[in-house]
Amino acid sequence: MRERTVAGFTLLEMLIVIVVFAMLATLSLPTMSRVYAHSRVNQAAVVVAHDLSQAASDAARSRKPIRIARGADLKSITVTDRQSGTLLQTVWLGDSYQLDSVVLSVSPVDLFPNGFTSNALTVTLWGRGYSRLVTMSRAGWVRAL
Repeated sequence: MRERTVAGFTLLEMLIVIVVFAMLATLSLPTMSRVYAHSRVNQAAVVVAHDLSQAASDAARSRKPIRIARGADLKSITVTDRQSGTLLQTVWLGDSYQLDSVVLSVSPVDLFPNGFTSNALTVTLWGRGYSRLVTMSRAGWVRAL
């Protein structure tokens, strides 16, 4: 007599595997959401640090003071020519990076052509309970903390 072997899985085995995967996905969802939120805030901090450095460079290159202020929507940063008030750049952070708020320690801050600023600046970026700081010293040095 020959034994008959059946290749494959039973319906019960497949259901058990699906249930285990569903439980693992459910347990890891909050962690993945938190990692995603942290990543967005960190990306926004890098963008803000770069844009502050770029604004200081633009002030030196154009030999005109530049003003940095928080936007009217409370989730953006505007860069304008201090003398004429011409808008040079708006950094939108709320929708792009899903931030809850952007807080500037002092607003507005003027960047002078010699590289110095009117005040030291700290930009706090908040998103889903996580925050990052970007600082600009009176000497124009920018750091993301």
